[in-house]
Amino acid sequence: MEALAARGLVKEAYRLQVSGFRDWCGAVQTDNRLLEPGDIFVCIKGEKFDAHRFIPNAITKGAALIVGEEDLQLSIPYICVTDSRKAAAIIAKTLLGKIPFQIIGVTGTNGKTTTSLILYEALRDLGYKCGWIGTLGYYIGSKQYSTGHTTPDVIQLNNIFKQMADDNIEYVIMEVSSHALSLDRVYGVDFNYCLFSNLSREHLDFHGSMENYAEAKYKLFEMGIKSGATALVNTADSFGAEICTRLHASTPAPQPPSTPVPQHPSTCHSLGGANADFDISDILIELDHSSFTIIGESRELHIHSSLIGSFNVQNLALSAVTLCVMGFSTEQIEAVLQHVPPVKGRIQKVDNPHNIGVFIDYAHTPDALENLLKSVEELPHKRIICLFGAGGNRDKGKRPLMLKAALKHSDAVIVTDDNPRYEAPNSIIRDIVIDCDPRLPWWIIRDRSTAIAASIRLANPGDLVLICGKGHESYQEIEGIRHHFDDYEEAKHALDKWNDHIIKDDDELILPVDVTMLELLYGVELAENQAARHFSYISTDSRLIKPGSLFFTIIGEHFDGHNYVQSVINEPDNFVIAENFDNAASIIKVKNSIQSLGLLCQKYLQMFELKRIALTGSTGKTTAKEMIAAILEDSLPCLKTFSNENNIIGLCKTILRVMPTHRYAVFELGTNHFGEIAALAEIVCPDIGIILNVGPSHLEFLGDEDGVYLEKSALFKRPLALRLFPGDDPRFEGTVGISIGYSDFCQYQITEKSCGKESQSFMLAGSQWQLPYAAPHFAINAAFAITLALQLGLFPEKIQASLMKPINIGHRMQIEPRGKGTLIIDCYNANPCSMQKALEFWQIVQPENPHVAILGDMLELGESSEMYHQMIGAMLLEMKFSKLFTVGAKSRLYHNPDDFAPLNYVSTNVLLSNLKQHFDVGDNSVILIKASHGMHLELLIPFLRGAN
Repeated sequence: MEALAARGLVKEAYRLQVSGFRDWCGAVQTDNRLLEPGDIFVCIKGEKFDAHRFIPNAITKGAALIVGEEDLQLSIPYICVTDSRKAAAIIAKTLLGKIPFQIIGVTGTNGKTTTSLILYEALRDLGYKCGWIGTLGYYIGSKQYSTGHTTPDVIQLNNIFKQMADDNIEYVIMEVSSHALSLDRVYGVDFNYCLFSNLSREHLDFHGSMENYAEAKYKLFEMGIKSGATALVNTADSFGAEICTRLHASTPAPQPPSTPVPQHPSTCHSLGGANADFDISDILIELDHSSFTIIGESRELHIHSSLIGSFNVQNLALSAVTLCVMGFSTEQIEAVLQHVPPVKGRIQKVDNPHNIGVFIDYAHTPDALENLLKSVEELPHKRIICLFGAGGNRDKGKRPLMLKAALKHSDAVIVTDDNPRYEAPNSIIRDIVIDCDPRLPWWIIRDRSTAIAASIRLANPGDLVLICGKGHESYQEIEGIRHHFDDYEEAKHALDKWNDHIIKDDDELILPVDVTMLELLYGVELAENQAARHFSYISTDSRLIKPGSLFFTIIGEHFDGHNYVQSVINEPDNFVIAENFDNAASIIKVKNSIQSLGLLCQKYLQMFELKRIALTGSTGKTTAKEMIAAILEDSLPCLKTFSNENNIIGLCKTILRVMPTHRYAVFELGTNHFGEIAALAEIVCPDIGIILNVGPSHLEFLGDEDGVYLEKSALFKRPLALRLFPGDDPRFEGTVGISIGYSDFCQYQITEKSCGKESQSFMLAGSQWQLPYAAPHFAINAAFAITLALQLGLFPEKIQASLMKPINIGHRMQIEPRGKGTLIIDCYNANPCSMQKALEFWQIVQPENPHVAILGDMLELGESSEMYHQMIGAMLLEMKFSKLFTVGAKSRLYHNPDDFAPLNYVSTNVLLSNLKQHFDVGDNSVILIKASHGMHLELLIPFLRGAN
């Protein structure tokens, strides 16, 4: 009674004539379910319940005394108080009696657990019996026990203190959370040392504002003033500096006569800020240790620890200064801190043989995430991959700030589920990413186990993977149920499956595609409480689809993917992106499936570290692409467009084959309509753009060569780091970049060109280059490849060696011996420029032998088609050949107008039938096959190879 009255907590007391509680009552309880006969029941009004309504039950259970805030007349002793929480604290403290140990309290947003555990381990190493209370539960000596909060409620706390007192504990180090301070869970605790680490945004769902949050932290030091505690404050933090200022200006408030006066007045020691008592210098952080020096108060400590990261330097420094103030010697402090083990879930390393730095950390606030990543940036690394989520039913304002912090200091970020609690997980994800540019390298995989495995699969040797948010927790809380989940276990399992050459299906994605990602990317309303769902394959062909696929319904000239939707979703693990179906459980409706596929592939590509090269031109694209890729592949792994799949579907197929090991990507961009180059380049987001040439191709929709130039040059309208262009074309005059060609105006000029029977050479950039191809026009393609390689820093000797390796450019100037003659196969595509170059080369091959041409129509030339075919015909009139076979209506114009019966055929099949009946071409002939791919002259190749 006197203890309550001394603190002004008693309004009235009824039927209670005792001098103290300890002489006659049992335990004190705030939960009526735990009551035993003779206990004291304190009625607390909480957010969700009011314990006053359980008084009848407490009386029935045999409570000896009830304490509450309401004026009541009861049949047993009752005390009415102004604040039942504080009353519970005082009663519990009174029942406990004087404690025999010193208490060190640590508060702050980040670092509480690590700092308190450092001190716990250090003091134990110094020979003291220690207890610890915090996020991980509580320790008495080496025994661990669980609690429900970072700081237990006041009754549980005093019970823990009693356990520790009974075990003769000498020091207790405890985390003191802002919730505990606000809810008076530590009210009445006499701290001997009060430590402050830092303050950043956290728990605003509870505190309402940063000001309230800061004042909650300061309550620890207000309590310390009353008990004469020593404060140790990180004044590098602005609120830490304010704490010191306020403490220096404070004097202990007047105490009632019955309250003991502290023997030692409160003092404050500062660390790290301007004019601080202790300063930190000579910081060195490596992958496996940290070291630094502390100078202050006539002492110099050299700290070396296995804990890594700059934030751990701060935690170690605060611990070291505390030990200094406690009176331990420099030698003792240096020795014990060297042996302090890493804290579970606090930048905890997951060992592996793959040279990937994988760390588990509890960072779950913007500031903690930023501090962690800034520290990790100081470590040796190639890339940083960060995985995090946000807890449900907590401060929503911090969610986008966490992504901002992660993107600022990471190369790739994976957003996943944390502890959604009672909140819809996909809504939490939406809050995190909603205002973030989709072109930035973030990716959603809601299933945390899959996300951890994907983040590790995305990594290469030398990379760092940070798995953040849950740290030491061994559960994931969903709808109030805690399911077993341990980030460390999941990471270890993923690493055990990791291989230097990732084992997966050829078409399996490195990063699965999550439904929530699709909904956000395509602007679809999120389905509330949707279970996590992701897909490992992307398909546009229902015939090849696998379970776990995302199917895009493409509408082509001869097919419509919508006709196969039902068969796709009959497999429950599949999902569909469609234009002609409404949104359903396994379908998302979009305006354009192809564009939607491109948008997803653009996003996917951002997650990989690649030097992206986009290449276009009217002729030679595939040849130049193959040369470039061959050179780059000999230096570092290179992704390239397969064959000439240079439309949006082919481009997406290429992107989806990307591997984490790829360091270059060469994308061939094709077009036959205005706007296509710009659209393809938007998907690729290239670093380097190459336009090989501009000629009369695809004129059916582009009109004329100026239209072709307008379309191709859209590539250069992007913010590129480097542009390579044809310096012989006056349309590119004034272009910023590097010009390549034959004229004197070119920065990289081809000179001294010489062609042999099976090879050629030329001078470029002060060196002579050899090519294993006789076709003269290969030189310009090679010049672009050489120039790019030189710009990327490759050595000329290495470039030359790569160029001498034959490249696979099927049906493109493919030169084969045929008897004593030659077969030149160039029938993949054709336009006036490529046709002219092919004919000119055909003429110089074995000029003494008979020459035969099998030519077809050049397609997609629009209104100028007849003119261009006549132009090729005019060229042929000036050339020497023995026979000319043509296929197609337009190719009839290749023949001499005076020829009464030209060998012109309506189709390749008709020509092949005629050749099989009568083929009087000698085996010493030089035969050229050339046409647009749509003419299908490749059907002749087997016959020509077998003919003698």
